[in-house]
Amino acid sequence: MSTGNPHYTGHRRRLRIRFRDVGKGAVTDYELLELLLGYAIPRKDTKPLAKELMKEYGSLRRIFDESFEGLESREGIGEYTATLIKLVKACMGRCLEPGRDDAVVLDNPEAVIRYIQAEIGGERTEHFVLLCLNSAGKLIHTEYLCRGTVNMAHVYPREVFKTALARDASALILVHNHPSGTLTPSSHDERLTRSLTELGESLGIPVHDHIIVTRDQAYSIALGRSIRM
Repeated sequence: MSTGNPHYTGHRRRLRIRFRDVGKGAVTDYELLELLLGYAIPRKDTKPLAKELMKEYGSLRRIFDESFEGLESREGIGEYTATLIKLVKACMGRCLEPGRDDAVVLDNPEAVIRYIQAEIGGERTEHFVLLCLNSAGKLIHTEYLCRGTVNMAHVYPREVFKTALARDASALILVHNHPSGTLTPSSHDERLTRSLTELGESLGIPVHDHIIVTRDQAYSIALGRSIRM
């Protein structure tokens, strides 16, 4: 006998229970997305949309990296749904961003990449991020110094060390992304690194590294090579 409820109601409930009881390992990526979309679109079967998005983008990460405009251009996704997707990414980034009481040690390039790549690796314009560390190598502050064009973010040494001094940083790590997907540092990247490193030495605030990230890769200017994760 029909209950009068849409066919997807029972399926969504079973999926939600499976996730609650067993965790993310019990559901596929598209099912995780399906559950999430269900909170934004409660009166519609979100399974086809979830499958379509996964087929188009190839991964959850690429979906969360998409811009508001890119998401809203897809049929079935409006402002509310796009905001929820980007809100989840923002929450993930905030959870990874350590505070003073639970700071993580960023004492190697790999640790830096794990922290920052999810934030800017998939961005379509260049972002330049300054990581301020204390004397124990723990992150005490993250500063977005610049959001630029598709191939250039202008950074001024004065702003870098103004922030470092204001935050009482003992050392710095510079990070920026290459939307093109290439890892090769530009001549500007190398000049900026040398300039900031020399200035940091004179101020007693060493620059440990300048790391370039893309969606899937990273390059350490200090090491002169790509970094495998």
